[in-house]
Amino acid sequence: MKAAGIDTPEWQLCATGREKLKAFRYPVIVKPNAEGTSKGITAASVVHDEASARAAVRTLVEKYDQPALIEEYIQGREFTVGLIGEKRPRVLPIMEIVFLSGSKTPVYGFEEKKEFTDRVRNDCPAVLTGAEQKKLEKVARDTFSALDCRDVARVDIRVDASGTPYVIEVNPLPGLAPDFSDLAVIAKQAGMDHKTLVGEILAGAIKRRDQERSARAPEKGPTTLVPPAG
Repeated sequence: MKAAGIDTPEWQLCATGREKLKAFRYPVIVKPNAEGTSKGITAASVVHDEASARAAVRTLVEKYDQPALIEEYIQGREFTVGLIGEKRPRVLPIMEIVFLSGSKTPVYGFEEKKEFTDRVRNDCPAVLTGAEQKKLEKVARDTFSALDCRDVARVDIRVDASGTPYVIEVNPLPGLAPDFSDLAVIAKQAGMDHKTLVGEILAGAIKRRDQERSARAPEKGPTTLVPPAG
């Protein structure tokens, strides 16, 4: 993403917690590298010094049997942007995750997603100026393109106090549970029922399948009649 000019937090992947760490600006957030639905992410995932970061890495590596990702924590508003399509994907209404806990370093963690706690509220469409909306839509589309996503994705973005959007995660296979998963809620706000959402996601794949079948089909030339033997 950085090579494509997309801002993302400074990061480091750690397999043991004993690696030499970058000169991060603390606080940082430490999370499993390959989980979904924010598993392994809680308020305790945000730490304020190197020793705590190393301890968090060791805990996650042991619990999830995979490397842990350290990222500089971006203080600011959090948004998630759903996209459907391929070359020029359709951007669905932007959702803001509004933090209500009063924490200085809030997170959209597993419990917040699972239980709909009173710590967060999802506003869709998000309250944005026209310029803010266009900036987020462009960042989401640029990210979709840079990572060769297709058919569907959901891009999570934090916007800092200066108005700079940082992409913190891309979900190329976002959850689709009706009335629960973020993308399904966003699509409903866009006037799409669940069947339509799934159909739009599949439309590109079906088109590619048909094109591939046509390309593989042998060309039909003129028929040559062979007279019977004898």
